[in-house]
Order: sequence, then C-alpha cells, then structure tokens
Amino acid sequence: MKIGIIGTGVFSVAIAHTLSQNTDNFITMWSENKELVEEYKKTNKMESIFKEKVFPNNIKLTDSYEEALKEIDLLFLMTSISYLKDVSKVLIEKVDKSIPICIGTKGIVLYEGKERFAYEIIKQNLKNPLALLSGPTYAEDVVSLDPIAFSIACKNKKTREKLLKAFEVENIKIEFTQDFKGVSMCGSLKNVYAIGSGIIAGLGYKESTLAYYITAVYKELETVLYSLNSSLATLHSLAGFGDLIATCSSIKSRNYSLGLLYGQKKNKKELDSYKENNTIEGFVSIEAFINLFVKNHIKTPIVMAIFKIVNDEEKPEYLLEILKESKLNSIY
Repeated sequence: MKIGIIGTGVFSVAIAHTLSQNTDNFITMWSENKELVEEYKKTNKMESIFKEKVFPNNIKLTDSYEEALKEIDLLFLMTSISYLKDVSKVLIEKVDKSIPICIGTKGIVLYEGKERFAYEIIKQNLKNPLALLSGPTYAEDVVSLDPIAFSIACKNKKTREKLLKAFEVENIKIEFTQDFKGVSMCGSLKNVYAIGSGIIAGLGYKESTLAYYITAVYKELETVLYSLNSSLATLHSLAGFGDLIATCSSIKSRNYSLGLLYGQKKNKKELDSYKENNTIEGFVSIEAFINLFVKNHIKTPIVMAIFKIVNDEEKPEYLLEILKESKLNSIY
C-alpha cells in the first residue's frame, strides 16, 4: 500500500516507523524542512527528531507535495491544527476525493467564527472519506514498537478496511468508533486536564491526590460528552479513559510538565521560556474550550480553574479548592 504522510513532527515520524513494519507498505512523508529531507536522503536518519534512529528503506522523505501524494492509497494528515486550512487547499488540488484521509491532528481552534476540531475543518474543505486517530500513545513508545493501541473514528467501511491493512503490525491493536466529536473532545481536552495534573504534582501532592483529581476530571468529561450528544462509550475507550490516564500521569506530557512548573511556582521567565520552546496543545486550546462550554452552557469548573491559573488570575492552590467542591457522582 502506498501511504502519504503530511508532517514530520515527532508523532507522525513515529507513526511512519510503525507503518513501515508492514513491509507491504511504502510511506512517503512530506516536510517543509529541506535540511531534514537532505539529511534523511544521505543517512536515513532524522537526528533532530529521533537521535541515532535509522529508519527502514520503505520510508521516504520529500519536500514535494506532488511526490508525497503521488498515486497514494491512504493519506495521514499530521500537521499542527493551525496549518490545516492551508494544507486543505493543497489537498483539494492534489488528492483525489476517493482517497481516505486519516487525521492525527488534535486540538480546537476558532475557525470562521466557530470553535472547530481538526476533522470539522477538513470536512468543511474536503469531500474525502475521513478517519480520526487517537489514543494513549507517546511517540517514543510508538517508535520503540512497544505494544500499543489506537482508537480510530471512522464511518466508511472501505476506509476502515484500508486502515486495518495498513496497521497489520504485530504490536498494534485498533478499536473503531463512529464518534468523531467524542474522540476529538477527549483527545484534545485531556491536554488541558494534564496541565492540572502537573499543577497538583508541582504543589507536592502525591498519587492519592492525583487519583482523586483524575476521577473528578473523568466525571467532568462525562458531563461534557453528554451535553454535546457524544457517545459516552468513547469516555470508556482508549481515546477517553486510556488517553486521559496516560497524559495526566506522565512527565512525558508537555502539558503535564507545564502544569508542574506552575505548581512549583516558577517565575514568569521560566514559564514563558517553556511555552516558547514547546508545543503545548492544552495551553493553546484552553480559551477555545472555555468559549465552547460557555456557549453551550456546560459547567466545567476544573477547566475554568486551570484557565484562571495559567492566565495568572488565580494561584495554583485554587485548583485544590475547586477539586474539593467537585461532584464525583455520575450524571446517570
């Protein structure tokens, strides 16, 4: 199978490496970084992304859209959400609308006056069959070929079959759902909640308090999905429970690490430096989430508390005050 991948971030490179383990796949990745492309052509390495990792010959790197998209059977779209509009324009001209697109982009942005997830932006601009990739997977674990599992939102049977064929790799497990909105919400909002986990750890609280926090978060996320008519089954899936646990309990998460700095009460210079040198999806998307929840009259006190802390309206201890007031009973 010929597979195109747009984007060479750390996670998209890890996905390419996983797909390459199926020797029937040939993967061409597009990157705007010409130096990275030249380095790869000479060494089969991307030192700035995975140091000393040598990638197999069925992965190719190019800075040409034409080359990356030529005669592909499946496309993975893995760019930052801020670039999706521009990338969509390219894909309209260069990709036949019968080619399935699997989106690995997370986050929520204000797009044409409304808060939109990645799949909504692509759906508005392209007529291709869509799928949405999510789940509790860190790039370094994916590239190490550890046993991992993904949730994929997909409504098209032929697209589902192509994805299963592409991911015919020993260490991979796939679960499917049709709940695009729920997968998008869980995959994006968990980054905001992970900032809160870091705040709690930074304040010196241990596993018991973190478990208390994650349980309260789980209930709040349940309320969000219910209020937006998403499937509550998604909450119990890899995209929901699995991703929430992974992101809210690991220093590997940049969102958790930012929260840790807030909890440790680092100065503004240190906080700004970390934000400038890292892509922190939860921090970037939190205002859009607040707007979405206010418009839909959804109460999310934990999200609001994190928003106030990262905007210097409240001290880190405020999150514990809100946690103590949280309702742990189910909405059922």
